[in-house]
Amino acid sequence: MKAQPLILAIDTSCDDTSAAVVSGRVILSNVIASQVELHKPYGGVFPTVAKQAHKENIARVIKTALSQAQTQPSELAAVAFTAGPGLAPALEVGITAARKFAQTHNLPLIPVNHIEGHTLSCLALPKTKLGVHVSEPQTPALAIIVSGGHTQFIAINQIGEYEIVGTTLDDAAGECLDKVGRMLNLGYPAGATIETFAKQGNPKSITFPLPMTASGDFNMSFSGLKTFARNTLEENTKVTPLKKQEVFDFCASIQYSVFRHIMHKMNKLLKERTFQEVWLGGGVASNITLRRMIRETIKPHGLKLKVPYTRRLNMDNAAMIGVVASYKLAKKQTVMNTETIDRKPRWSIGTTYD
Repeated sequence: MKAQPLILAIDTSCDDTSAAVVSGRVILSNVIASQVELHKPYGGVFPTVAKQAHKENIARVIKTALSQAQTQPSELAAVAFTAGPGLAPALEVGITAARKFAQTHNLPLIPVNHIEGHTLSCLALPKTKLGVHVSEPQTPALAIIVSGGHTQFIAINQIGEYEIVGTTLDDAAGECLDKVGRMLNLGYPAGATIETFAKQGNPKSITFPLPMTASGDFNMSFSGLKTFARNTLEENTKVTPLKKQEVFDFCASIQYSVFRHIMHKMNKLLKERTFQEVWLGGGVASNITLRRMIRETIKPHGLKLKVPYTRRLNMDNAAMIGVVASYKLAKKQTVMNTETIDRKPRWSIGTTYD
């Protein structure tokens, strides 16, 4: 791939402070400072704690990203930042840092939608692809975003043109798994522990209901699965706590039920609409069982699954924000007036930033 203009990207959408340098779709650096240990005592992300940690980490993370990419500010073409969706206090830190950097070095700004970042994360390329010819993605494509905050089917007509064709009406898939994990006292974040335990359990040991089978759309709902899990746990632990193998079986069953719901809706969608590729993004997208079930579901439709080349691109990160920004820069979709930029905590993909 021919060398493209260099972009510094910043993401502080939730509880990871991240900065990256990209050249088009090629990732030259991707630095992530995690806050997991800070939020463990709360059992979830505490916004004011996240904001303070971002403020403490952001300058160091940006400096490290530039150093690892062997890039000077004078070599940059633009600064990209996550404008939303996300936690408002957290977003504010990244926007402030991007604005200051852009003003200091007289660079244009590129506001990026965080979900668009996850959507295009599978298009990112490692350093080894710099200067190597790679094919462009085929559209229309279907993006499946599965994370702690979002579960969506997004139709990509072309890069920059998106349509949400299915979304969760309540909890996201990752959120549901985390909450059930807390019911099992698996700590925070519980979703990763559920995945580990599920490998040792029987996914058919408990029959969870399949939600929204009668609806004519592609939307999803996970709150009923969470309620069923709570009721089942209360019934099965009246006398004695669950044994170790029973915990493994429960984890395998809830994980399977959450993914089965996604597969049911996706299969219905693929029967009604035509796509060239299927892309997967989001924190839960690194789950091996989820990937296997998606591949099994899309195979009869003649489709293959495209995933990020490294699991670090599944988590919140600035590299994916930089990939989106590279497409926007090519279309001259930049902002020079740094005072007009602002956070958009509920920014929906497919809608304009203005």
